[in-house]
Amino acid sequence: MLPVDDVGIAIADVYAKALAKLAADSDAELAALEELSDLVDYVNGNAGFASFLTSVTVDADARRDTLEKALRGRASDMLVNFLQVLNEKDRLALLEQVCVQYRLLCEGKRNQIEVAATSASPLTDGARGALLTALRKYTGRDPILTEKVDASLIGGLVVWVGDKKIDYSVSTRLKGYRETFLDRASHEIHSGREYFQDA
Repeated sequence: MLPVDDVGIAIADVYAKALAKLAADSDAELAALEELSDLVDYVNGNAGFASFLTSVTVDADARRDTLEKALRGRASDMLVNFLQVLNEKDRLALLEQVCVQYRLLCEGKRNQIEVAATSASPLTDGARGALLTALRKYTGRDPILTEKVDASLIGGLVVWVGDKKIDYSVSTRLKGYRETFLDRASHEIHSGREYFQDA
């Protein structure tokens, strides 16, 4: 699905809170998150279905009937009813962002936070443990860690905590050294020119 702007995020948050209230009333918060996440994964993997959900050329009634036939009895009534509300309000394009906002609400309630760590090679158990300890101290929450390997980092790692990037990669440090070296070289060359001009 397409990325959304700040207004879209705010609207998605309203619907996520509505779903959280429904799920809390039925004591099914995590089940709803799993269902919603699975549906988003399916939509993202099926361009035809994604287009059907968001196309302006598809009638809302046709979408409603298709959602009923495809999901009623296979997904929880709560999720299907929620999707029908999104369809009625023409907000199905925000489905993925609603899922993101709902996940954040669930994590916040459990004092959790999603963290993505990218390293040049797979983390050892010791490195992972040290990272989790540091993240707990830094965030005051229990981190849910997602790991990824990117050899181009050379060494170190890049950590995303929410929308904050913490970059300890060797490649970034080398880039910083290179920029510093070029700045100094440029300054020295410029100073040399002034010296010869004054001579």
